[in-house]
Amino acid sequence: MDKKIFETNQAFIWYGKEKRIKPVKRLPKVSIDQLLGISKQRDLLLANTKSFIEGKRVNNVLLWGERGTGKTTLVKALINYFKDTSLRIIQVFKSEINTIPFLYDIIWEHKNLRFIIFIDDLSFNEDDEEFRDLKIVMEGGIEEIPENSIIYATSNRRSLLPAHTHSENELFPEDSLQERASLIERFGLRIGFYRFSEEEYLEIVRFYAKSDGLELPEEEIIKKAKQWALTHGTTGRSAYQFVLSLLI
Repeated sequence: MDKKIFETNQAFIWYGKEKRIKPVKRLPKVSIDQLLGISKQRDLLLANTKSFIEGKRVNNVLLWGERGTGKTTLVKALINYFKDTSLRIIQVFKSEINTIPFLYDIIWEHKNLRFIIFIDDLSFNEDDEEFRDLKIVMEGGIEEIPENSIIYATSNRRSLLPAHTHSENELFPEDSLQERASLIERFGLRIGFYRFSEEEYLEIVRFYAKSDGLELPEEEIIKKAKQWALTHGTTGRSAYQFVLSLLI
C-alpha cells in the first residue's frame, strides 16, 4: 500500500477481506451548516471530534434514532468541517468488522494522523457473529487499540439489538441482558436523534426550497409539504425528498 495515501486523501473505504483500502475521490459535499434541527447532536459530535483531533482521549460514539434524521449525514459532514486537520475517516462495512484488527495495524503506523472508523447502519440479531466481533474489536483483547483511532457508528436501534424476549428454557435470562449491555456500554457517547416536529420539518422544507431556487408561493409549498408528510413522515430526509419532487 502506498504510504502517501493518507497524506493526499481524507476519506477511505476499507475492504477487509482483501486487506485493501480505497481512497474516496468523490467526497460528500454536505456542509454542517445545512443540517437543521439537530444542533444539540451536532455540537456533541463536533466537541468529541475536536478533542480527538487535539490528541485527547475521547469516547467511541453511537448515533442512534429515527431513520432520515441526519445521523449518517452528520458524520459525512465532518469530512468538510475538519478538512484542514489530521482527521481521516475510514468506512468499514458490518460484514467486515472482524477484519478491523488488520486495519488497526495500518492505523498504528500513522501516529501523526487521527482516524475515525465509521460503521453505518449498525444493528444485530443476538446470534450474529458480528455482534461478538465488534465487542472484541472495541475492547482490544490482548492487542492494544491504537490511540489515534476511534469508532463512530450509526444505528436505528438504541441498543443495537431487537427487543429481547427470553425463552422459558433460558436458565439465566439476566445473562442475556448483560451480554446486550456489554456492547452498548463500549460506546461512551450515545447521541439520540428523534423525529422532527412539524414546524422543524417545515423549516427544513423552506431551507431546501430556497437553496434550490424553487419558484412557488410559500403557501403552496407548505400546503404540499404537509400533505407529503402524511405518508413520508417529518424527517429531514423526507423534507429533502419533498423538495426534489417539486423540482421535476
